[in-house]
Amino acid sequence: MKRQLLICLFLVLIAGAVMGAAPNAPAWLTLDIRAFRYLNGSLKNTFFDLLMPVITDLSRWRVVLLLVWAGLVIIGGSKGRWAALMLIPIIAASDQLSSQVMKPIFERMRPCEVLGGIHLWYGPEGWIVTPAEVVGGYKTSFSFPSSHAANITSSMLFLALAYRRWMALPLTVMVLVSFSRIYVGVHWPIDVAVGMVLGTLIALLAYVIFRRIYREKRQDT
Repeated sequence: MKRQLLICLFLVLIAGAVMGAAPNAPAWLTLDIRAFRYLNGSLKNTFFDLLMPVITDLSRWRVVLLLVWAGLVIIGGSKGRWAALMLIPIIAASDQLSSQVMKPIFERMRPCEVLGGIHLWYGPEGWIVTPAEVVGGYKTSFSFPSSHAANITSSMLFLALAYRRWMALPLTVMVLVSFSRIYVGVHWPIDVAVGMVLGTLIALLAYVIFRRIYREKRQDT
């Protein structure tokens, strides 16, 4: 587990160094643009157009998430209560590190601000295709890394590790939400990838702490 933590930390640092030191590096930037065009445009279909705006809007899922959290506390026993407690600092850490620390450092613009012809989910207006000539003005916040990807990965991966019998469900949610950020046109693939690496690092660290605490509590009873 310690080796996995070190690998994840190394990947985050390398990705951050690339983004900060070489913002115009042609090789990775070209690859990122091509991947974005494929995932945002070439994969466009009616089913995804209906599903992804719902998946990506976590505010729609607040009640469900609160019910899951309450279920861990009420019927999850000692393990569930500790897992629910751990989720609070997990999400706080991933959100603050991604949105308040990394985004202001790297200041990467979102794809809908620097590319034309984006398949963009634009809130109440629904799906739009941005003009071929870049006009911007769709998003004011920075792009790198994806806070959605960091938050959903840290929380869902932690639950998957804690409840391995049910791990398919949280891992599916993690992948769908992360992919949705590219599909709706607001994040680059690298944003999502690094957000997921950051979330993975936090989830693994939290799981190590959780397992130690829970084991000690069981031994005391």
